[in-house]
This record gives sequence, C-alpha cells and structure tokens, in this order.
Amino acid sequence: MSTTRASSPAQLVGPVRLAVLVGTMLIGVGLPLPAAAAPQEDAPLAVSWLERAAAAPDHVSYHGTQIVTSTGPQGSSSAMLDIVHAASQGSEISLVGSSSPDAKSFVQRANQAHSPAVDGGPLALLKATYQLVYRCCTDTIGRAAVLVEALRDDQTLAARFWIDRATGLLLQRQLYGADGRTLVRATVFTDLEIDNGEFLGHLPPMLPGGSDSMGLSGVDGLRTQGWTCTSELPGSLQLYDVHQDAGAGVLQFSYSDGLFNVSLFQQRGALDPKAVAGYATTGTPGVHVRYGMPSYAVWSSGGIVYTLVGDVPAEVLARVVDAFPHAVPARVTPVQRMGTGLARIATWLTPMSALSWKLG
Repeated sequence: MSTTRASSPAQLVGPVRLAVLVGTMLIGVGLPLPAAAAPQEDAPLAVSWLERAAAAPDHVSYHGTQIVTSTGPQGSSSAMLDIVHAASQGSEISLVGSSSPDAKSFVQRANQAHSPAVDGGPLALLKATYQLVYRCCTDTIGRAAVLVEALRDDQTLAARFWIDRATGLLLQRQLYGADGRTLVRATVFTDLEIDNGEFLGHLPPMLPGGSDSMGLSGVDGLRTQGWTCTSELPGSLQLYDVHQDAGAGVLQFSYSDGLFNVSLFQQRGALDPKAVAGYATTGTPGVHVRYGMPSYAVWSSGGIVYTLVGDVPAEVLARVVDAFPHAVPARVTPVQRMGTGLARIATWLTPMSALSWKLG
C-alpha cells in the first residue's frame, strides 16, 4: 500500500489548512459524548479497556489519517498524519501535505507486555495518578467505542479516551488543563481502515537511536557523578526510565504522569547561543523556549546542557524548568560550546513524535 502523498507547494495549502480547521474545531467544541444521562463509575472496567488499548497495536494492523492538535502560547498548532501500521513491524508515518523526504519516518513497535503505555503515557503511572472512570458506550468516526475518563483528585477532568470496541485501538484522546475545561492537546483519527494483513515492504528511515535503557537502578550512581537526577517534577511527573547514549555522552531522563510526557536530555558542555536562534527567552535567565508539538526548553548550568522536550501545558513546562539548576556561566569559550540537536534523538511512543523535530 503506497502512502506517498507528494504535492506541489500550491497543493500544500489544502491539507495543511484542513488540519488547522479541524484541529480548531476540536479545541472549540470537543468530541461527541455518550447519550447516557448518568455516567457509571467503574474503575476496574476503565483499566481493562485501557489495558486493551495499550496492547491493541501489537495485534492489529491498520491504515488511517490522524490529526494532532496542541494549544499554548504559540496559539493552536495542528498537523495531519498518514499512518500505516503493521503489528509485526511498526508504523510508517507521513506528514500530509509535505513533499520533503524528511516528512516520513518509520517507528518500530515496542512490545507493551512488560510496560504497557497508552498513546505514550505509561499505564502504571496513569493508574497511580488519576481516578479512571468508565463512561460506557459511544461512537466516533462511524465506529462503536467506549469512553474512559481520567479525573484529578479534585475531580476536574484530565483526559478522555475513545477506545474502539471491536479492536481496542485508541481512536481519540483529549488532554485538559488544570481547570478541567481547557483542551490543550487532542489526538484524533478521522478515518481508520483495519487490515490485519498489512506489511510494510519498503520502510523509510528509522528515527535516530543508539541509546540503551539503564532503568532506575543506576540513578544514585549518576547523582554522584554530578548529573541532575530528580525523581519527581511539578505536575505529578515521575521519573520512570533513564537512557544513555554512551557514544554521544547523552543521558535521557523520561518523566510522565501517565498522560503528559517529558524527556530531559543532559550532556556535558556549554550552550552555543547560535544553536537556539529563533527561540524565545523566559523570565528565568539563560532559558530558551520554543512552543509547539512538542515544546522545547534549552539552557546550560554547571557545565551541563539541558534540553527539555515535552507535551505538557506551558504553565507546567515553566514550573518543570524552574525545578532544575540555572547557574548561567559568565563566559562561554568556543571549546565549551555545543549544539542542541539533542531533541532530535528523543524516542517517543506516540506516532506524532516520529516527526516532532520536523513539526516543532
């Protein structure tokens, strides 16, 4: 099955504009809710459906179009993706409306048996952080679905998940801000075709990799070596994994609350100001940010360059950044300088992340 959708510059306006319009509509009015007058709270059933959603991509192949929308200081950003997923291989993801060869990637599917995740969020952290509620039956994009909600301790709405009854695939997800009303991110399949015979014969380039998981057992040792290893961040973000790229001298600390995800990359050196040209500055001296899908924050302190990559709301991102050291060096020599291409090696579990460096 071919997924190439090359277009001339004049033809690009249509798909991109459509993504923005549809994304804006989702932000404004949300998605259809079930007709039941009184929702039924059933945590075990909610967990059961989320477990099925985590496992479904290991068994179900499909081809679909997905729109991802994010809101923040940059306004509303949307992108339309063409996704061909083969359960035995992974996902071929193309940015609709772009003829660039860089706008297509392949993401190998990681088996979820030992650490299940739903749209990139570790299920164990989702269960630990939020109250999960089963809202019974609904439908979307012409498919019968169930709706599961995640509530905060104060009962404000944190997220909604639409899960396909037939396959268990996650059809749509909405993430809300602290007020429980502001939609900050939406992932929506606008069409979906199930094909369990799917096989990707000509794979595009895989994402850069090369990092090895260290788990959490070596965190204390990293602290003694001078690395910043914070176990918990603002927004209930918990450290759940550490990766190391020994060749590049890069450490990646992965945080999540089960919904939002943040990766913090650390590398010894000093920040080259040219590497953050076009980034905005913040109230914290030396911090450079760029909001989008995902958002980035870059700074250096104490001989370490920090690159934070995440999908958290802007106010949470600011609090997370402030939780780390910010001792700006008085003078940076050419020998000390390094670039900040670290965000490009981030390995995310969601399809959108395969092209995050291209979109962000």
